[in-house]
Amino acid sequence: MQNFELYNPVRVIFGNGESKDLGKHVKGLGKKAMIVSYEVHDFFNALLESIKASLKAHGVEFVEYYKVQANPLLCHIREAAEICKAEKVDVCIAVGGGSVMDSTKAIAAGVLYEGDLWKMFVSRHDCDVAVAPTKSLPTVMVPTLPATSSEMNNIAVATNDVTKEKAYIWSPVLYPTVSVVDPSLTCSLPAYQTAVGAVDAMSHVLEAYLNGDQRSPLQDRLHEGILVTIMSELREILKDPTNVEHRANIQWAATLAWNGYIQSGLNAPTPMHQMGHVLSAHYNTPHGVTLAIFMDSYFRYTCTLNEERMARFALLGEKVFGLCRVGRSDAEVASETVDRFVAFMDEVKVPHTLSAAGIPGEDIEMIANEIVAHGCDADGNLPSLPKIGKDGILTVLNMAK
Repeated sequence: MQNFELYNPVRVIFGNGESKDLGKHVKGLGKKAMIVSYEVHDFFNALLESIKASLKAHGVEFVEYYKVQANPLLCHIREAAEICKAEKVDVCIAVGGGSVMDSTKAIAAGVLYEGDLWKMFVSRHDCDVAVAPTKSLPTVMVPTLPATSSEMNNIAVATNDVTKEKAYIWSPVLYPTVSVVDPSLTCSLPAYQTAVGAVDAMSHVLEAYLNGDQRSPLQDRLHEGILVTIMSELREILKDPTNVEHRANIQWAATLAWNGYIQSGLNAPTPMHQMGHVLSAHYNTPHGVTLAIFMDSYFRYTCTLNEERMARFALLGEKVFGLCRVGRSDAEVASETVDRFVAFMDEVKVPHTLSAAGIPGEDIEMIANEIVAHGCDADGNLPSLPKIGKDGILTVLNMAK
């Protein structure tokens, strides 16, 4: 385990029905709120009306901004930040999944940011281009999809709609002030969205497990437990979508997956995310699907690159799937581990190839160049164990067809 500093100031209010009187959690944070949600929000109408009624009851004025889409756009963040300034908004409320929560964080920081808001975003890894925000309006998160941990972390991701670059902000000021996590809000989610969100959460765990410090047994056991929980709870939810107990378990597992606690001391990079961001930026592919694609091809490429990788994947298979390692080579167990993850994605019907996601195979060279430009370091390597250059990236993409 490496030295680390852990800071997470988010107040989490967790439980069924906790979103019903949101106003009481907002009233001490500001006098006028912006409610941020999706452009298409018919499925949230009752929830949004309940939130507005609660705000009124607690004396909080509000304006509405319902334009966010999956893979949120910088143009909407800019527009909403300007509305906040004009309307003298002093607190922002997110009602939705990761796209809405990320947008809300960026809006709240953008209101107080001097200069072009795109400068807040880390859009390259070969040089420093970002100037992180140092101030933000307080934010309140009401997550409606277990997936990104955005309700409890300091990250916001968005796509520059002009340059087609997907990038992220990383700053302590992005931590939400309050997150009201009500698992009952997820009971109406369609099976596909539920499954894609679960795979997204799994990818966060796997990025850290496979690419972070390899001498951290406590974090290993925590990661393995979250993976087992997400997979078992997703299976139960797909049988009975209205079971709030299973919804609560997967919601909390997804929140813990990327909130900083179990990544402490790992210093883990995120190669699958860096590759996936390019697919989202150019094809508007759902974030969870991009990660599923690389959970298949990236795993297959890296699992037998060297003895350390084979041993790591074999350990993962032993702990998560109960694979027996006695009398078998690590290479054999590692390969079966990847097969098990791919079989799980097939079971829950999450696409995990470029063709299944509608991404043209003839674009692979362009995609690789974009990954190098935005995700690789100054030496042209994608952060990974081991590091991968353009040739490796091309191999991964061709395996993903």
